[in-house]
Amino acid sequence: MRNGLLRWGPVVGAGYLWLVGATSRIEHRGRQPVDAVRAQGPVVWAFWHNRLLGPVVPYRGQGIGVVISRSRDGELIAEAVRRFGYVPLRGSSTRGGVAALKAALDHLGRGRDVAFTPDGPRGPRYRVQPGVVVAARRSGAPIVPVGIGFSRRAVFRSWDRFQVPLPFGRIHYVYGSPLRIAPGDDLREACRMLEIELVRLTERADARAGVVSP
Repeated sequence: MRNGLLRWGPVVGAGYLWLVGATSRIEHRGRQPVDAVRAQGPVVWAFWHNRLLGPVVPYRGQGIGVVISRSRDGELIAEAVRRFGYVPLRGSSTRGGVAALKAALDHLGRGRDVAFTPDGPRGPRYRVQPGVVVAARRSGAPIVPVGIGFSRRAVFRSWDRFQVPLPFGRIHYVYGSPLRIAPGDDLREACRMLEIELVRLTERADARAGVVSP
């Protein structure tokens, strides 16, 4: 059963995400400054764990590294996003955190972006864990916070109220100003500032999508 799930789960998941991408209307707000920063070097993307599936299709094929937990669910997600040209970096704040951070820094050092869901994999929901800030501080890459909203979605009863976008809807991305973390900046304060910004951007994205944040 497990082998079958690992074999066919990513295939089905990837096919579903292709369908969502092909049938959804996508809107980006505040993207131009982000594109300008990305032209100068790699960035660290940050968005909440329950919006993990949002960026998969629009940013496919760019070799972006994605920090994904070592759990069974993480294994399925890793294999699915690999089909879209992402590079899974396995580990999290609870399992394999040091290895994930090293892999993220190596990926950034090769000039490729890395994406974090800073409240994953177990929460608390909408609370930033320090890994994303440490990666940005050590690499010198700016953090790009993104709010993502789905007009049509399925919301699960998981710790983070995980959201799966449904076909024939709208997906809204609202980008914040890139945040640079200097070597001497306080880690806790940087996490707090990023958390405030992510909450604000996510609320804006949900409002544009016509939904209420769960």
